[in-house]
Amino acid sequence: MASYTYLCLSAQGQEVRGQLDAPDEIEARRQLKSQGLKMLDLQEGRMGVGWLALFRQLAYQLSKMRSIGNNDKVMFYRQMQLMIKAGHTLLEALSACARLTARARLADTLERIAIGIQRGSSLSMACRGEKELFNRLALKLIEAGEASGELGAVFERLAALLERSAEVRRQLITALTYPAFVLLVSVGVIVYLVIKIIPIFSNFLQGRGKALPWEAQTVMDIADWLTRWGWLMGCLALAIGVGLPLLRRVPAACLVMDRLILKLPILGHALIAATMAQVTWTFGVLVKSRLTVLEALRICVQVVGNAAFARAFTRAADQVLTGKSLAVALEDPSLPRLMRHMAAVGEKSGQVDTVMESLGLHYQRELEARIKILSAMIEPVLVLFIGGTVGFVYYAFFKTVLTVTTGA
Repeated sequence: MASYTYLCLSAQGQEVRGQLDAPDEIEARRQLKSQGLKMLDLQEGRMGVGWLALFRQLAYQLSKMRSIGNNDKVMFYRQMQLMIKAGHTLLEALSACARLTARARLADTLERIAIGIQRGSSLSMACRGEKELFNRLALKLIEAGEASGELGAVFERLAALLERSAEVRRQLITALTYPAFVLLVSVGVIVYLVIKIIPIFSNFLQGRGKALPWEAQTVMDIADWLTRWGWLMGCLALAIGVGLPLLRRVPAACLVMDRLILKLPILGHALIAATMAQVTWTFGVLVKSRLTVLEALRICVQVVGNAAFARAFTRAADQVLTGKSLAVALEDPSLPRLMRHMAAVGEKSGQVDTVMESLGLHYQRELEARIKILSAMIEPVLVLFIGGTVGFVYYAFFKTVLTVTTGA
């Protein structure tokens, strides 16, 4: 017989603390449940006193404040798929996942879902209020899985979609982080040279009555301009950084900005490939889960992050609603012609889901190729810009030294 310390919620929503003896943790949970208590925390051992008890309570509250991340969601979806496949009921699977997770917030969410199912709700209805764990896409897939009896496959597809989306974001962030960091550090070094070091050296030379070469004079003029107006440039950069996110809240401005981003030479193509990979995967999974093409298009509008693509899919959904085919509905200048062509092939063969998933893999490979091209082009540009600027500063420095020492 072991002792357990528990923290529960009563039916009136009040916290209840205490201790009980039970052969194992499963029996302890059963006893608490039979008393109508909702378990929040269960620890083996006697209740601590003083600072130890306070520390445990603080740690528990902090863990509840931590949001549910993508990795937690993927792990939960994989566990649910495995347990349903092994023959667990929904309640058994949810209870097991709640015990296995290390995230108190996720455990609380799963407990609430389990209580909703016990009261007679379906899984999709019980999950409807848990927006942190289930977005609209997940809810639609769960509804379809309940109708078709394929909940295990639905959870597997949800996990695969999250992993693929995370991989796309990781590739884009990795491609842009290193150049941005190098550029920021280099600009800082150049500004320090121009504002701090060069003026000191120049004042020393001018004090000796020597005229500065034009290279050094140019550097000095730039340094003087930055000293006078650098604060204005900083304020302008801050205003742009704050203003652009606010401007994106205006639908018309957001649409124009997103269209311009897609027209950028290399980065625009990479963003198109990333968006199309995510959208085609999502579309294929939705259709495979027996959602209609109209429902899949409307959910893709919520998934896509670019306003130009969102508008194109909204129009496509409206046209499908009027009876047009998917290929005709996707006739929009913002969408790649390959997607429209493959949609027509999928409709003709009756395998839209398979064709779209294959198209997603194609765009994934294209994204990888675009990122390689982007990385290969950014590095020489940075070298030319940074090396050229630093080189000119040093050239002006040493020419000034040579002028002073030789009198030339």
